[in-house]
Amino acid sequence: METPEPARAPSSGNGKVAAAAVALFVVAAAGWTAWQLRIEDSHQADARMTASRQASLAREKAFDVTPAARPAPAPQVLGWNQAGKPFTLAEARGQVVFVNFWATWCPPCRDEMPSMLRLGQDLAARFPGKFRMVAVSVDDGWPEVLKFFDGKLPAGVEMLRDPDQAVTKEYYCSARGGCPESFKFPETYVVDPSGKLVSYVVGPRDWNDPAARAFLERLIP
Repeated sequence: METPEPARAPSSGNGKVAAAAVALFVVAAAGWTAWQLRIEDSHQADARMTASRQASLAREKAFDVTPAARPAPAPQVLGWNQAGKPFTLAEARGQVVFVNFWATWCPPCRDEMPSMLRLGQDLAARFPGKFRMVAVSVDDGWPEVLKFFDGKLPAGVEMLRDPDQAVTKEYYCSARGGCPESFKFPETYVVDPSGKLVSYVVGPRDWNDPAARAFLERLIP
């Protein structure tokens, strides 16, 4: 009588293959899950950016800015400093230039000046070499301007004068594509880094308004 052969144990090689397949499946599943999570995070980030951009555009829209009639090179001379030297856009090349025309005898000008100066100083500090604020007085002389600032011109702004309002007229006419019958103050103009006059703001503003900051920051390279 033949003795039956003992049953053989399962091949250890087959077990290793099965274990490797399971491990590969687990790794693949984990990778797929991580990839899906990354896509989801990316979509959420895009949605947040879109929402943020829409909010920024809404703030800008709420800020009443008039586009220039035809964006063109802005008048080069902005005014004259205390030494009688002209200040030109060449000295602010590559910067966003905020140009405000005002007078000490103009109540709305006086009202907006503190918030305007704070905004200018803050943007100049946050974007060094990329933003310049210029305030052009149409007062008869420097004594009136100095008296308004208690004898010392403020830091963070280029303070100039336009005694015969020639520069004022150039900016008014350039922005509108034609000359108005009369000038009113204050009025603000924005020159982009390429030197083009792109927009203007009629009348006083509360420059603490986040919409004003959003509008200017969008132009700063």
